[in-house]
Amino acid sequence: MPGGLNDWTQLRDQVPAKGRFKQAARDFIARETVTQAIHGSRALAAAVLISPVRNNKVRMAADAYLAGSQILVYHRHLFGTDGSDQVSFLVQAAASLGRAGGTESSRTAAVHFIGAQTVLSYGASGWAKLPGDTWRSGEALTKIMRTQTYGDEWFFKNLEKHPKAARALCHTVLAIECGFPLLLLKKGKFIDAGLVVMGGFHLANARLMGLSRFALAFSSTYPAVRALAKGTGEAE
Repeated sequence: MPGGLNDWTQLRDQVPAKGRFKQAARDFIARETVTQAIHGSRALAAAVLISPVRNNKVRMAADAYLAGSQILVYHRHLFGTDGSDQVSFLVQAAASLGRAGGTESSRTAAVHFIGAQTVLSYGASGWAKLPGDTWRSGEALTKIMRTQTYGDEWFFKNLEKHPKAARALCHTVLAIECGFPLLLLKKGKFIDAGLVVMGGFHLANARLMGLSRFALAFSSTYPAVRALAKGTGEAE
């Protein structure tokens, strides 16, 4: 919108393109009517994927369009994108490549790639937090909840009032994220329980931190995570 964070008259100078043609292409995509048309067509492509249509070529085209169009509008929405957008792109790109291969092996590879990306994302998120003093001390969640961007006043007051509970929650987050890759052991014997826990974790983040898109993006990969853990090629 005019004057907003993603106002193209201001944003285009922050992401300059190399070459006149590329800049002209970005300026064209940044037109309001063009951007709206792209998002409208993306909604149609998404509708195809959740419809009963099972034709491999049609679904491949829809996946490829969603991945490609996301690249087109990325610079138009520089502010406001997050990890959920990256997950969505990986899923659509991998799915389109798996379908393009046209074989069971290519589809299995795509499913396992998507599952592995989610497992790595959870593990890396925990491992990145581990060296932080605030996470080990239990102060991290309290400090996050006191912010206006990702915080929640009610939850912040309760964490501040009960520091032992805050520390326990921090340690729980570290444990479930760092330990998630271990659920791939023993042919995914405990993978279903782990996915339920992580699903609940995302729902809590959606309620308390406003990260609802993460819940949708990551939960969409759970069938692939399960297939990877079970050693199958089908995302049930």
